Amino acid sequence: MEHDTRPRPSEEQTKNASLYLRVLLLLVLATFLAAALPLPWKIAALVLAVATVVVSIVGLVKSVRHGLPGTLRITFIFGIIVGGFFALTALAQMVFWPLTAQYEECTRLAVTQSAQEQCTNEYSEKLLDYNNLFNPQS
Repeated sequence: MEHDTRPRPSEEQTKNASLYLRVLLLLVLATFLAAALPLPWKIAALVLAVATVVVSIVGLVKSVRHGLPGTLRITFIFGIIVGGFFALTALAQMVFWPLTAQYEECTRLAVTQSAQEQCTNEYSEKLLDYNNLFNPQS
């Protein structure tokens, strides 16, 4: 019969990991809320998303190093994925800043559902035009 020879994590190590977990959850919530803000405030979403990834990586390393439960490791991995997704989304909106600003202005002024759909269709068409610029079809 094999026994786990690793020592159990101390109470301080567990508290430290739970602090990282709370910070991670607050950062994910703040990133989610900041992503809904108009330009130029979307930059905050990018900064918060990068902070989410950093906190997740540090928390994951600490939880692996101290032998903390697997659920914490999974949560920190999830934090890396969510933070990366939000960072890429915010970065894409920054790359296409003029298009995103036009889209936000159009949807802000749109009163009806059909006007909002028209804004979305125009935004999609303009993004496809950029895509065709980078990937010309023969």
